[in-house]
Amino acid sequence: MTGDSVEAALASPGPKLAAWDASRPGEAAFAIFAVSPAGARLLAQGETPDRDATAAAWRRRGLRVGACHGGHEFVWVADELGCVVWSRVAVRLDLTRVHLRFADDEPALRDVQAVVSFVADDWVRRGVRIERIGGEPVVALDEHDEVARLDPTYNYDDFSMSDAGWTSSFGRDLAAWLGVPHRDDAFGGAVTAPASARPEPRDDIDRLAHELAELRALGSRWLPSPLGFETRPPLAPATVDAFEREYDVALPSDYAQFLVRIGDGGAGPISYPLHRLSLALREGRPARPFLPTGPAAHASADAGDIEWLLRQADDEASREVAHRIEADFPADWSERDGCVLLGTDGCGVDSLLVVTGERRGEVWRSCDFGVVRTSRSFVAWYERWLDDRLALLRYELESPGHLAKLARAGVQAGRFGEALAAAEELRRRQLVQDPDSDHDPSEMLLGMARAGVDDDLDRVAVLSDRYGVDDGWTGQAVEALHDLLARRQELLERALVRGGTWTRADVEAALSAIDGELLADERAAAFAACDAVLALIPDCATVRMKLAVTLLALDDPTGALAHLERHEEPCAHAWNLRAAAWSRLGRLDEALECAKTGLSLRPGWIVLCDNLGAFYGENGDPARAAEIHAASIAAEPEYEWGHHNRGVALARLGHTEEALACIRRALELGHPRWRVAAEPGIEALQRSPAYRALMLED
Repeated sequence: MTGDSVEAALASPGPKLAAWDASRPGEAAFAIFAVSPAGARLLAQGETPDRDATAAAWRRRGLRVGACHGGHEFVWVADELGCVVWSRVAVRLDLTRVHLRFADDEPALRDVQAVVSFVADDWVRRGVRIERIGGEPVVALDEHDEVARLDPTYNYDDFSMSDAGWTSSFGRDLAAWLGVPHRDDAFGGAVTAPASARPEPRDDIDRLAHELAELRALGSRWLPSPLGFETRPPLAPATVDAFEREYDVALPSDYAQFLVRIGDGGAGPISYPLHRLSLALREGRPARPFLPTGPAAHASADAGDIEWLLRQADDEASREVAHRIEADFPADWSERDGCVLLGTDGCGVDSLLVVTGERRGEVWRSCDFGVVRTSRSFVAWYERWLDDRLALLRYELESPGHLAKLARAGVQAGRFGEALAAAEELRRRQLVQDPDSDHDPSEMLLGMARAGVDDDLDRVAVLSDRYGVDDGWTGQAVEALHDLLARRQELLERALVRGGTWTRADVEAALSAIDGELLADERAAAFAACDAVLALIPDCATVRMKLAVTLLALDDPTGALAHLERHEEPCAHAWNLRAAAWSRLGRLDEALECAKTGLSLRPGWIVLCDNLGAFYGENGDPARAAEIHAASIAAEPEYEWGHHNRGVALARLGHTEEALACIRRALELGHPRWRVAAEPGIEALQRSPAYRALMLED
């Protein structure tokens, strides 16, 4: 394609991915895809003489950079924001390093040993799997190609040149992202070690050093400012030897090696930095015996003992036991005897390393109520802290909260492309988790980042100030519309209760007064709040969608469609609203096409499945509508709208008793009565005594 085609693709709305073609020599060829929950759609292809400069330009525009393999349907990205694989019709894989969720299992990152590209002996199944410690392999991504079975001319050339090359390319990228080796069993079994691979640790101290380096690397990504996890410079072995001679004590070997090979205090498992060795003897005498006391002195070596100890603080009997034990000790006894002080949590809570006696090498915690063992060794104590901190940091750095901080930091630093990529990923995850959510600060971050990419710095400044005051500003506009509709429904219900007849004519008369007089000011204020948001964030999806909901309620399907035309997110709810608007306008074909798109994004969604029947019913086919609603009820018997809609369809067919039974069931499930009264085309039912009796029941 031409450069103009690529530029048009890059300028098109919505999230996009730039993908290098891994099947081309040098990977100088690329493709631009529009990506969504409905899959990856090719927009343009091209080549570039300068890969690095081109990728930098893409990132400045907010694109993530991934890969594809020739014309194969899989497209992927594996970067600091996560690993996602799209096919032409769906998201096939969606990973963070904290949540390795595959179809069959959810292995922990620490258990992943290697990534393997594979192909079955019959060439039909090919893919990428994860090999892990102490468990069966887990397939990350695969496909079944029946061509290999059905075509007698299929051979290795077909397989290697076009059909399965993606397994090597994706396997390599996934292994690099996970930081493990890649073994290419699909094409010869070659093993590639990750660039970041470290040699296996020689011993426990080497392992601590590796984990501490990883912790520092993760801490450097922390926002708003990096976390250091720094230790002081290591001691010379002669310094440790001199300490031991001066105090006539032999330090536990793991602690001594930590001092010499990692550092003389600093980052560690307590609230304040670990003490230098030179400060480790402010109290106590290391050569004397360690005599633990207190209510938990002889408890098991479990971290939970600390909580048990603190629960005994106000127990008089426990204190009496402690006092009697202490009475047998020497007059100059100290519970810090036989220990070096590793550091303090403040308020009299200290961590001690025992250096003499049968408890030598153990770590204990001391407080006003005695001491409790927290670990059997210094290495175990320190490594447990490292493991906990690593798990916490990995979780936080993959969380929506960190993505929001990343987007905000990018805006503040003027790196708008980075901000846009982070904000789009944040929004994508939000839609995966809760596709019907009306509020998320991601929309303000998206607005700021897109304005920055468009070089509209004035709008960036206004939105940034607004975000600093209230990151839920867009949600407030949505809430104003929600409150307007709730108040409108409340007033309508009251009017119908007073009238007592519950007909569509009653609904129309009541709404005329409500909309024209009672809620005129609230309506104007709610729409003004939305206009203020759209003036700064023209493509604010939740505001556009809530306006469409409101305008459909106000019987303005044309106005609803106008807002939905500016709604660019791949959202099943938006396509449902489009379908409803077209149906109201008598355009059944358009309504059904929109519904089809919505169900491709959210297969089996009962709301849209059932609404298909409503669209047929609105457009003169109540029999087809009744069939669809019956299927909805069979699928979800408690879905109140299914019973309501089937009752309406049956009423239009003249099946009064069946219609009333369906409506009764809908009301029993909590369906509001005014919705039944507002339905057109069921006037004959609404005139019947049985209907009026049903509507007047408590």
